[in-house]
Amino acid sequence: MEHLNAERDALLEKILDHMQVAVTCVDADGKVLYVNAVASKRATKTPREVGLNIRECHKDESNETVAHIFEDFRGGRREPHHYVSTMGGGKELVTIIPLFEGDVFSGCMSQIYPLSFEGPERSF
Repeated sequence: MEHLNAERDALLEKILDHMQVAVTCVDADGKVLYVNAVASKRATKTPREVGLNIRECHKDESNETVAHIFEDFRGGRREPHHYVSTMGGGKELVTIIPLFEGDVFSGCMSQIYPLSFEGPERSF
């Protein structure tokens, strides 16, 4: 059965790597557990790599925000944090989603979407 888990994990990683969204997963201490292809190519203070602490990838001002978000999640907040980043001259929507094991905060996942898209505008 382990080969099925490995195949599933490989498929999930392939899906995440094909998204045009930066995805990073960290544990409750901020240690990077997963970085998809888009997130690994982002311009940051230090490239995001598995094993680093996410604070090493941010400037001091941003680390204050990261600490506040982690504090909220440790306090039991289950709603994601959303904000717009203007790093690099463009705008991006950042969503940070808490991860819990039972009632214990175990980490979070960030998704970063570019807010300027190429292509036709559509109304539904």
